[in-house]
Amino acid sequence: MTVTDWHAHLWPRAYCDFLAARGQDCSHQQGVVPGDDSAAMLRRRLQQMDDCGIDRQVLNAAALYPGLAPLRQNARAARLANEAMAEAVGTSPDRFALLGVLPLPLVAESLRELDHLMNHLGARGVVLPPALHGTSTLRPHYDPLYAALDDARAVLLYHPAGTRAGASLCDPDAVAWSVGAIAEQTTVVLDWLAADMSHRFPHIRPIVSRAGGACFLLDPDTLRDVATSTLCFDSHTQGNTAALGLAERHVGRHRILLGTDYPFIRDARLAEAVRLFRH
Repeated sequence: MTVTDWHAHLWPRAYCDFLAARGQDCSHQQGVVPGDDSAAMLRRRLQQMDDCGIDRQVLNAAALYPGLAPLRQNARAARLANEAMAEAVGTSPDRFALLGVLPLPLVAESLRELDHLMNHLGARGVVLPPALHGTSTLRPHYDPLYAALDDARAVLLYHPAGTRAGASLCDPDAVAWSVGAIAEQTTVVLDWLAADMSHRFPHIRPIVSRAGGACFLLDPDTLRDVATSTLCFDSHTQGNTAALGLAERHVGRHRILLGTDYPFIRDARLAEAVRLFRH
C-alpha cells in the first residue's frame, strides 16, 4: 500500500521573497522552519521520507496564503507559488504531488488559477483556509469555486490561516496559534455541515487538517452528521493518540489519512507520526 502524506508544506523561496517584498510577514517560513524548494532541502525531504516509510508527499504552501493589498496582487502571488511548487514536484514526480493556493477572496481570479492548476500543472487540488478576514470560506460567495472543484473531483485540504483566537496570560504566539488553529479546524466542520456541502458538492474530496480540531468532542447529533458526510481528516494530532482514536471511532479508519505537518514535524518526530498512523 502506498503511504501518502496529505499534510506537508513547501514554501518556495521566490514566493516568500515576493510576499515579503510587499509587506507580508514570511519570517517563519524564510528562517525558522526549513521547508523551501532548494535542491538541498528537497534532497533532505526525500531522505526523511525514505527513512520514515513515506512514499509520497502532497505539498502545499499553507498557512502562507497570499494576503496582499491591493487584492489583485494575490493572483500574481498565487501563480508564482503554484508554478514554483510544480517545478519542485517535477524534480521527483513519483514522490511529490501538489495542492495549490488560490487568490481568495477573488472568485474569478481563483477560478482561473484553479483551471491552471488542474489542467496545466497537474495538481491534485487546493488548500484553503477555513476562514478569511473573519468570514467563512464556505459562504455562498465561494459557491462558483466549489462547483468548479466538484467538477474537477479535486482534493480540498482545509488548513488554518493562523487566526489568533483567544489569548493566554503570557500571550505566547505558539499558544495563540494553537488555540486559533483548533477553532478554525472545528468551525470548518460545522460550516461544512451547515452548508450541506457533502450533498451539494459530492465529488470534492475534503480533508480537514489535524483530525478536525475539537469536532469529535461535540454532541451526538453533530457526530452523526460528520459520520454521514464526505469529510475526511488527517492524522496530525501532535502525538495525541486519544484524539486520533476518537476520530477513527466516529468516521472509520478509511477516512483518516496520514498527515505529518512536515517540516514542522521532522526527523524522529516524523517517524513517530507515521508509526502512530500505522497503528
